[in-house]
Amino acid sequence: MTNPTKKRRISRMIMITICLIAISNTPPVQFFTLDNYHYQNADKSFSYTEFPGKGLDFETGMIRWNRFLKAHPNTPHSTLYRTFSINPLKFWEWWQLIAHTQRYRLAYISPQKP
Repeated sequence: MTNPTKKRRISRMIMITICLIAISNTPPVQFFTLDNYHYQNADKSFSYTEFPGKGLDFETGMIRWNRFLKAHPNTPHSTLYRTFSINPLKFWEWWQLIAHTQRYRLAYISPQKP
């Protein structure tokens, strides 16, 4: 195998990989591949799960969280946590990591079993 042929094959594989990553991060594909994003406070008196297709996105969750804090001003559990871990190997979620950083800035708490 000649050197130019090997370079073309490598560049073709790189382009195919980049295209697969880009396609997997588009909204139609992400509809089937994204994990659930669930949030709760320490005692589970507040919990919220995102359902973007139904209009229940992160911003709606923050509105509900602020409403909960106003309704329960003396709650000792006034920190909101995410119950999902960040896995950078899930390349199909890279766009979510970039576009929705506020979601991932919340502290992590292990999901509690009911």
